[in-house]
Amino acid sequence: MSSRYLIQGMIILWVFLILASGCARKIVRPNVVPSPGYAGPQVGGPVMEQELQVVQTNLKPIYFDYDRYTLSPEAQAALQYDAEILRRAPHLSVVAEGHCDERGTAEYNLALGDRRARSAVEFLASAGIAPNQLSTVSYGSELPVDPGHNEEAWSKNRRVYLRVSR
Repeated sequence: MSSRYLIQGMIILWVFLILASGCARKIVRPNVVPSPGYAGPQVGGPVMEQELQVVQTNLKPIYFDYDRYTLSPEAQAALQYDAEILRRAPHLSVVAEGHCDERGTAEYNLALGDRRARSAVEFLASAGIAPNQLSTVSYGSELPVDPGHNEEAWSKNRRVYLRVSR
């Protein structure tokens, strides 16, 4: 008879443990959701990579007119938007990558890409982004986003792309 009570006690204990573990409180970690743009810094590891992706995804490219490096009103608006995102991420570095369309010599396009990148960086610095957070590089016409040989493709390739890193 005592073995019967022992078995019943073990069954009751086993059922209680199963029910108790099933009711344990779940830890919910919210995803980083941009609203609008970027919400602010996160803490290292995979979260930091997710933060980089969120910031990078929300930055807008800056487009230029043919043979120009001055910022149009649309380019200024895009850079203002980008500056708002980057102000929330002072721990990230930003490289302004200057690009050109295929017209012009390689040397000319490298110089024009550099002037475009510098004009974007100057705007960001004047909008409150720390100069030590910003740098430039020119790729000239070497990395087209659209390989076409028409005005539509060329207009996409005349750009500054902001790349973030730690």
